[in-house]
Parts: sequence; structure tokens; C-alpha cells
Amino acid sequence: MKKTFVSALLAATLLGSSFSTSFGGGFGAMGARGGFGTNCSLGLGYNAKGGFGYQYMQKELNLTPSQIQQIEQLRQERFQNFAKQQSNYKMPMYNAIASGSFNKKVFIEESEQNAKLRAQEKANYFQRFFDILTPQQRQKFVELQKERMQFALKNMENRQQMLQGRINYLKSNVQ
Repeated sequence: MKKTFVSALLAATLLGSSFSTSFGGGFGAMGARGGFGTNCSLGLGYNAKGGFGYQYMQKELNLTPSQIQQIEQLRQERFQNFAKQQSNYKMPMYNAIASGSFNKKVFIEESEQNAKLRAQEKANYFQRFFDILTPQQRQKFVELQKERMQFALKNMENRQQMLQGRINYLKSNVQ
């Protein structure tokens, strides 16, 4: 039961963190959803130029069939290692309340350890991913990521304006 709970909690945490980061899982994270495709949540989703997923990145980076195969293999390895790596993660909430009260220090330390592990795994993945790309493709990938960040910033600014409009509306109707 504990392992099932930990697995579910970890999966939700890892997927949640990947959803919120730009190109969080790269091509590799697509495995949980059946390989390459149009997954909008892991950095291969909708972009400022209207492209979707892997097809857009393949076109923009001009990936060769060999590169596609290597990236797919990298993705499969990452997905297979996911279950094995779960035992390395701590359970911050469980361990923080194990004594019957909340131990803030334990919670923070274990949460930081988990974040470091996730960052190391992503860094290892991206290092291997970048090794597959040519120098020109790497440069193009960086440019595409900058475009994604600009697109995300514009969307956040639009959301902020929308929320401010809602706040103003509520203020005017509540008072």
C-alpha cells in the first residue's frame, strides 16, 4: 500500500513539475502517452507559430531518421528507469509527520532532495538529448525555447490582465 501511494504521489509530482516547465520532459517524457505525439504539456506542445508537438520540432530541427530513433530510444530508457528511480525519492510529508507532529525541517530537507534528484535526472536526459543534435540543431533548439518562453510570458501577461479585470469587476459589485 505504501509503495503504491508513494508511486502515485511521485508520478503526480513528477508529471506536475514537467507540465509546468518549458520543455520539461523533452521528447523523452512522451513515453507515458504512447511515444511522440502532440502532448501540449511537456514542452512539445502548442507554440507561437501554431505548430504542435514532435512534428513541429522534427521539422524545425530537421531531425534525421537516425536522430529520431536515438531520441525514441532515449525516451524509452527514461520511461523504463522511472519506476526504478522511485525508490530514491523521499516521502517528505510522511516523514515530517511520522513523530506525530509536523517537522518542518524534515519536510524541507526531503523536498529539496527530491527536487535535486529530479533536476539531475532532467539534466542527464538533456545532456544525452543535446549529444544527439548537431551544433546547428542545438542552436535552433535554443532559439525555439526562447520563442516558447516569450510566448509563455505573453500568455501570462494576458492572464494577469484577465484576472485584474475580474478583480475590478468583483470590487465594483461587492462594494
